[in-house]
Amino acid sequence: MSPLPRLVPALLSLVAWTAAAEPPSERALRARRAALTGAPIDVRVAPGIPTTLNFVADIDPRSVELAPQGHIQVLSVAARAITLTPVAALGTTVALRLRFAEACSALEPEFSLRTDAVEVDAQVTVYRDARAPDLLLAQMAELEARATACEGEMTALRERGAATGPAFLVVSGQLDAQGVQVAGADCTAVGLVCEDGKRLVANKWVVVSAWLQNPPGQPMWKPGGAWLVSESRRERIPARVVALESKALTPESAGMFAVEFARPPRRPGELYRVEVQEAEGSRHLSIRGVKVDEAKEPGEKGHGP
Repeated sequence: MSPLPRLVPALLSLVAWTAAAEPPSERALRARRAALTGAPIDVRVAPGIPTTLNFVADIDPRSVELAPQGHIQVLSVAARAITLTPVAALGTTVALRLRFAEACSALEPEFSLRTDAVEVDAQVTVYRDARAPDLLLAQMAELEARATACEGEMTALRERGAATGPAFLVVSGQLDAQGVQVAGADCTAVGLVCEDGKRLVANKWVVVSAWLQNPPGQPMWKPGGAWLVSESRRERIPARVVALESKALTPESAGMFAVEFARPPRRPGELYRVEVQEAEGSRHLSIRGVKVDEAKEPGEKGHGP
């Protein structure tokens, strides 16, 4: 006699036991895409089932806000994803707000989290809908703001150019018949190569410049405060302008460095030095032998008749 008739009841009993042991799936899992239009995005969540929100751009993890709090557990926050689940079935809608990492982003994602008895969103990919009216208006406002900012910068640059051009220097009295007097200066630095120190003196300002090089293996160097110091009186005149050819000197790079000061009271023969501190570090440079007013030689006459 074949054993098959006796195995059939046993197999049926095993199938029935397995079905009873596995809890029925009450909610269908869904993965979908949602356009970012400025209105809250409806997201269905369920206790015990993680919901992941994916983004097409980096988000700011510090900007994640839930209201009211205590109903949603955030499981993880990545550069472009948030995974969460409700602590229990939600009796009310929970608002989730966040911002993109890029400061110029016009829209801020907002979600409306709720529980549903039939479905749950396991994956929601949020993308920007370029045709959304709210997004177009926000982009137009952003472009207008940028245009206004650029126009303001251009106006400031034009005014600055007019205020520092040769004509303005003459009209303002900063340049007189003697023009700009140039002389050398001794430049020394800690952790930097400092060469070709120069001093430029006009009627109302003093500029001291040097050629700097950041050696290999050294960290990036960026200038901080700068002062013109009197060797005899110890007076310190803070710099009006600290300029570097590039924003900072990376290792193995070089560039021109210059500082501008208001011209101190005329004291023939007095020596000054320029002290420059590093913005973040202990390396500094010193430019010595800066003369603002040359001492007259015995018997030297003035320029008058």
